[in-house]
Amino acid sequence: MHARQIGKQLAWLMLIVIYSVYALLLASLSIWFLFSAQTWTGRGLATLVLILVILPATLIIWPRARARRKFFKRMSIVLSLTGLLLAGSILLTTPGGRLPSDSPVRQRFTRRAPFSLWTLSNILPEMEQINLGFQVMPHLDPIFTADQAQRVAVPTFKIYRELESDPNFHELGSAMSWVYADLAGDPFDVGHYYLYVPRQHHDGPLPAIVFLHGSAGNFKGYLWQWAKLADQQGMVVIAPSYGFGDWSQASGLAAIQHALDDAATQVALDPTHIYLAGLSNGGLGVSRAAFAEPDRYRGLIFISPVMDTAIVDGAAFLSQWRDRPVLVMAGEADERVPYSYVAKRVAILQTAGVRVTHKVYPGADHFAFFTQADEVLDDISQWLANIGQS
Repeated sequence: MHARQIGKQLAWLMLIVIYSVYALLLASLSIWFLFSAQTWTGRGLATLVLILVILPATLIIWPRARARRKFFKRMSIVLSLTGLLLAGSILLTTPGGRLPSDSPVRQRFTRRAPFSLWTLSNILPEMEQINLGFQVMPHLDPIFTADQAQRVAVPTFKIYRELESDPNFHELGSAMSWVYADLAGDPFDVGHYYLYVPRQHHDGPLPAIVFLHGSAGNFKGYLWQWAKLADQQGMVVIAPSYGFGDWSQASGLAAIQHALDDAATQVALDPTHIYLAGLSNGGLGVSRAAFAEPDRYRGLIFISPVMDTAIVDGAAFLSQWRDRPVLVMAGEADERVPYSYVAKRVAILQTAGVRVTHKVYPGADHFAFFTQADEVLDDISQWLANIGQS
């Protein structure tokens, strides 16, 4: 009997130690996130997790406490009610993916519609997920320093505050769940893409830009930037999602084709004015799609690009795109895709007779699309206007 009591006490002691370590770790992370969060939803989730860490302890202590039993009872009730209130508020503001018929932006699926309201990647604002990336990546990626993260975060958060003020973009939800699925080795290519139709446009067929995101996913911040250009130029934006962004995979080309084909069923597109753009690793997708279907695209846009050199430097590609318009944009201080690499591709294209427009941004790094957003969009707008005149 004595041994049994000792065993029970040891079991309780081990349980308390394990819970204490777990609670301390989770509480520390919650407090850190509470003060680094950029949105009220993020702060609410951090507070909710903190409550869920503390509440079990108060519920256990309450009936066993000899002194201050009323205090623990009241604390348990207050924590429970506060947690329920926070959870309800967060769920009420969670994007549902249900957009009005007159919304200029929507999400489409060419295969199935697996939009899930209750995934953490949808409940936690995309801005907060990027914020966490800015906090964590400097510890994992030697090229992405803490100073660079802080510098890029300022314009990025500005963009997200702008788009979150638009109810349609807020309700759109996030494509980040397929990024995490890709990283986990799960199926991620569900045929998802964002479609943006300019707020004011004529009744005839519209020109379109197909945009391929870079590594880390199809951020809504990209779409918000392209939407500004779309409204200015009267263009449609088609932005397929492809997991983490490895467009070199064989199914990447099909994802581009399916998104473009499906978009044509939703809005009248001008087949003679379809432009293909790619950011960073999206340049791999541009390289492959422009080689596979050169007649489908009027022009190409490479932004801070990784290119498939086996294709772009090849005689067949250079022959296909001779005397045709290509825009290449790069930051001179880009350490991830060095400017020398981009300049070499530009020289090869120009020598082969490709009509290359080359834009270089002094002092800009790999994230020029956000840090030099106005200048980049103005240059794309001017390039499109020049093509229209030629």
